[in-house]
Amino acid sequence: MKIKCLLATVAIISFMCIPAQAQDETRHEVSISYGAVPNSLWIDIVGDFIPAMAGATYEHSKVVGPIGLEYHYRISRVVGVGAIATFSKHNEDEIMGDLLTTSSKNSYFTLMPSMKFNWLRRGSWGLYSKIAAGASLRHCSMDKTSLSEKTKSSENEVFFNFQVSAIGIEAGNQNVLGFAELGVGEQGVALAGVRFKF
Repeated sequence: MKIKCLLATVAIISFMCIPAQAQDETRHEVSISYGAVPNSLWIDIVGDFIPAMAGATYEHSKVVGPIGLEYHYRISRVVGVGAIATFSKHNEDEIMGDLLTTSSKNSYFTLMPSMKFNWLRRGSWGLYSKIAAGASLRHCSMDKTSLSEKTKSSENEVFFNFQVSAIGIEAGNQNVLGFAELGVGEQGVALAGVRFKF
């Protein structure tokens, strides 16, 4: 009888430990996100300021992204290390009087090493912060049209970029979670997406 009780107790304890053990084994995270107002959009807005002071107007503005893809590997219960890749695009037409129109297409490709800090975990939800720093490649193509001619040009530029997500919240089951973040950087001042843990 004692042996049966002992075996039953061991079986129950083992069964209760399975979720904790499984949670410890989910060290990999892959996330897909979409954000709003990235650093690259601010760069374009600042670049438009001087032409606007000279009388230029802007039409047909279209913003795509930032679309983010990130991976983190949890090296402890709190800290995860990884990288973030983003893509964003901003198209617009600059009109100077009736004489000159410039159609510009700006594409931004960004890669940043990153760290994620998991501050709180309560069942199906948790709170975290994230920092990242790296570089962006800006590709700009321009079509200028005047009364006499039409010209095309393009340029590439590499510059420092970053992301600081002051607060993030994730919720879901052990393997699939939805998340949202507030912060500043190339992923945006606000972003949301889905995260896969394995």
